[in-house]
Amino acid sequence: MAKKFYYDSVNLSDATISAGTYNPSTNVFTLSNTEVTNEHYIIDQSIAQAVTSFGDEDMIRIDLGTDYTVSDIILYNNGAKDFNDLFVYGGSSGTSSLNLRLELNTTFAGWNANTLTSSSSFRYWFLRSEDGSYDGLTEVILGVPLTFENEPDIGIATQEIFATDLNTSLGGVEYANKRHEPKTTWQLNFSNISQTFKNNLVSFEQDVTNFKKFVYYDDSSYHYVRLDSPIKFTEVAFERFSASLKLREQLS
Repeated sequence: MAKKFYYDSVNLSDATISAGTYNPSTNVFTLSNTEVTNEHYIIDQSIAQAVTSFGDEDMIRIDLGTDYTVSDIILYNNGAKDFNDLFVYGGSSGTSSLNLRLELNTTFAGWNANTLTSSSSFRYWFLRSEDGSYDGLTEVILGVPLTFENEPDIGIATQEIFATDLNTSLGGVEYANKRHEPKTTWQLNFSNISQTFKNNLVSFEQDVTNFKKFVYYDDSSYHYVRLDSPIKFTEVAFERFSASLKLREQLS
């Protein structure tokens, strides 16, 4: 797999989240006061707290307000490996004629990235707990990921930012207060990219700015990050550009 960004390209942060039940015989979602609690956690830009009481045939509906194209879903599980199934549906109706787009039979702790069976444009998306209780779901990102057209320049710079406040007494004794764990930053540089990839980066930057968190996949691991500063572009030839990006790790 190539390096990529999984980000909210469907305005998920403004979606309406609701819970109900699913009838597999009729393929119908019914909005109801189920035992599902805190379903809104899936779009709160935090992996700290999970949806609870997400039982067998419970369903969470995501209303995007209008049709958006979705090709991939990445979700975070803060618990142990879960063998209960999570099915993903899309639909033009908020209640019926749901279209199955993914059967997720095993979820691992951490980030789980999946490509749907087909890229689809729907207003409504549904998450169904298919057998037993699905535990540990904290965050969901839907959309079309931004795949790098080529590798960044050799020498991706990483740096740890400490979160310790040091104070010195009149006697010269240092006292330390640790506010949180260190955060990693990444500096990615591209010396020569196409106009198309530049346009994709500009669109991505406009969607996330430094507000929305997203996932940076570095071809081996997933990192929850924010864009630390605006992307810098320089024209190096006709319709060819260099680009420089800085990412900052998010702890939760």
